[in-house]
Amino acid sequence: MERFDWKMIFKLNLFSLWVVGLWPKGDAYTFNIYTVYAAVSISFFISAFGILATINAFKINSDMDDSEEVIVFFALEVLINIKVFMFIKNLRLMKQIMTTLSNDMFQPKCLKQVLLIEPALNIWRIIYNILIAIGGPTITLRMLYPFLTKSRVLPLPAWYPYNIQISPLYEISFLHQFVTVLYSVVALYNIDMFIIALLVFVGAQCDIICDDLRNLNEKNFEIFNNKLIKFVKYHQEIVILAENFNNSFNIILLGQFLTSSVVLAFLLYLLAMMCCFQNKNLDVKFISHVVLASFYIVQIFTYCWLANEMEAK
Repeated sequence: MERFDWKMIFKLNLFSLWVVGLWPKGDAYTFNIYTVYAAVSISFFISAFGILATINAFKINSDMDDSEEVIVFFALEVLINIKVFMFIKNLRLMKQIMTTLSNDMFQPKCLKQVLLIEPALNIWRIIYNILIAIGGPTITLRMLYPFLTKSRVLPLPAWYPYNIQISPLYEISFLHQFVTVLYSVVALYNIDMFIIALLVFVGAQCDIICDDLRNLNEKNFEIFNNKLIKFVKYHQEIVILAENFNNSFNIILLGQFLTSSVVLAFLLYLLAMMCCFQNKNLDVKFISHVVLASFYIVQIFTYCWLANEMEAK
């Protein structure tokens, strides 16, 4: 049977991480052009904007609605910085996990096993497309907000050390936020999908070993014993893989659940306030908040569901 290429399934995911500077060739960053690109882009589009959002959160002096929105985006920036930092910190371990995908032990043994794991892989592809379908309109609405409301404001609340109302400072700030949003969303989204892909992979390995054991029908005791020992070692490797997964992503997932809870609470509060106080200028924001809340609900549900499936298997 032809070898099953696990990496081909995650090809777009890994390519997207490479584009934003989070997936260097080799096991770690080395001093080259790609590392310089990654350092500059992460510093300028994630860390720098996180600092601007933090300053703005402490300097805010406006009505309650604006304060709530500032807190939402401040929490999102904190989450993005935590995820990117922890992802880079555990990059070597994740590279090792990806290397194990090519191990003969983790290969499906027959077409039946490929068909057995195909539903789980299809679920991952569906989730990938659903989050793109939700995230796309969210980005679009946020970036088009100044044009739709015909106001000279920036799409995201942030502090800048100059008057953003003056041209070309406004245009430069808008361009910075536009690139920052695209960069941050691609990084955040693909880190999430990489974690979910590993959840699916561990669950698929459990399906394969279960099928192997169901078909263990050897009459010869010695052959039976050797195969059983091989499957025990296979199971131990799956357990080690799951432990490496937990060690790599427990902080990321903790930050995800804490931040998502705060963001969803504030978003639902904002939506309730918008429904109570009808304002035609809030229509674009209302739709944007609805889509963003849907994104985080799907994201949290996916983590809970697939992690529970992996634990059960």
